[in-house]
Amino acid sequence: MHIAEVGVFDANAAALDIQTSDLMEAAGQALATETARIAETLEGAEHREIWVLCGPGNNGGDGFAASIALQEMGHLVRIIATHVLQKSEAAEYHRQRCREAGIKIDVWPLVPHESKPRLLVDALLGSGTYGGKPRGDVAAVLDWIRPHLDNVSTVACDIPTGFGTSETISAVSTVTFHAEKIGMRAADGSFHSGLGRLCVAPLPWPDEVMDCGPGDALRFPPMDIDARKGDRGRLLIIGGGPYHGAPILSGDAAARSGCDLVHVAMPKESRSRVEWPPHLIPESIPDEVTLTMSSVEHLIGRVLSGRGVQAIVIGPGLGKGEETIRAVQRLLYIAAEGNVPVVIDADAISALPKGAWPRKLRGIATPHAKEAEAWIGQEIASIRPYLDVDDDVEGRVVIVTGSVDRLIGPFGRGCLATGGHPRMATGGTGDLLAGLCGGLLAQGMEPWPASRLACALLRAAGEEAVSSKGPGLVAGDVPVHIAETLAKWI
Repeated sequence: MHIAEVGVFDANAAALDIQTSDLMEAAGQALATETARIAETLEGAEHREIWVLCGPGNNGGDGFAASIALQEMGHLVRIIATHVLQKSEAAEYHRQRCREAGIKIDVWPLVPHESKPRLLVDALLGSGTYGGKPRGDVAAVLDWIRPHLDNVSTVACDIPTGFGTSETISAVSTVTFHAEKIGMRAADGSFHSGLGRLCVAPLPWPDEVMDCGPGDALRFPPMDIDARKGDRGRLLIIGGGPYHGAPILSGDAAARSGCDLVHVAMPKESRSRVEWPPHLIPESIPDEVTLTMSSVEHLIGRVLSGRGVQAIVIGPGLGKGEETIRAVQRLLYIAAEGNVPVVIDADAISALPKGAWPRKLRGIATPHAKEAEAWIGQEIASIRPYLDVDDDVEGRVVIVTGSVDRLIGPFGRGCLATGGHPRMATGGTGDLLAGLCGGLLAQGMEPWPASRLACALLRAAGEEAVSSKGPGLVAGDVPVHIAETLAKWI
């Protein structure tokens, strides 16, 4: 699993009414068991304390829970906390348990300077380090503890603080939860030395926690207070021909995802039939009825010139004419060479190479079951070897859509998207999903988290829309609820 998905799964668990404090207690018990195992191998240090370094978040909460378990095992424990309070109720609950149990809690900078620990437990940040070096009081505690590191072993909680940076605390053992984290292995398949012995501890949650859910909104790119128009991405949607409404539905969903600029390219005849919403930008192309090679050069200019586009959606309402398919294949090649992620939807799926993923292309394919069968020709899982490319662990995704969406990603990654409402089976919801994926890609999300969030958002937004529209729901009723649902989740 990706380091950033630690928080995603925690939030999904909370949405399923699984108590975070219970998960924290299970994590603490696993951490304490490994810490005790190592402590008991250290001779002549029984009189010294185990120091548990606790940060302000849930990683620190795991450390507090582990401290209780260590004390119950008969070990001397002292907690070094970076902050006076924990950020979450669950972590504060376990901190209060430590107070009631009489465990010493020193709060930075009021920490011991004369004594020496028997063993260190690093519960400072864990996955909270993801994206940069430790800062503030956490960084100060790291600087203070460094003189001890040459002579005292460390057990890391989930991930060593500062992992992957020059500030990391190397561990003799790392207790990681649920699954090994992406990036823990070197190119040759061995674990990075800073992890020490890796122990994977299961957490008491159901499989549904790992499926698409509101926790996926944690990976939505944060808003920049100084942002200008275009900073949250420009998306190009290529579709239309036989059907003019499909690209507009995709565009509406993309715009409601927070994408700044959404261009829609359709042949002239389709373009003339559309009532254009003011938030979508018509992209004129020379083709009259269907997409052909005549429009490819123009579209390449839009993709690659100036600030270009940050993502492409191709396929809604496009048609499957021979010349159209050739044009799509050319555009996919250009996108792959230009490293522009693409959502391949509907009729464009016919342009994919049989049984394979286009070379170098990053993005998302969204076939329904029959389209997937026609593309792959056998069990959809056989596409997996084509998704595994170098170190790009989130860059290629297939969403097999249906009453339950099945997501397949690189290196064995997979999950489901459930929920929603039966009325969402109406025409056009697939176009919404494609546009939603594209809008998230254009804002900088990787294909795997974008797929997860798009699937979860669309189903939740559909439920909201049905509550007011009932059986008369049409796909065009849903986009505004995408924005409202996203607003609640972030």
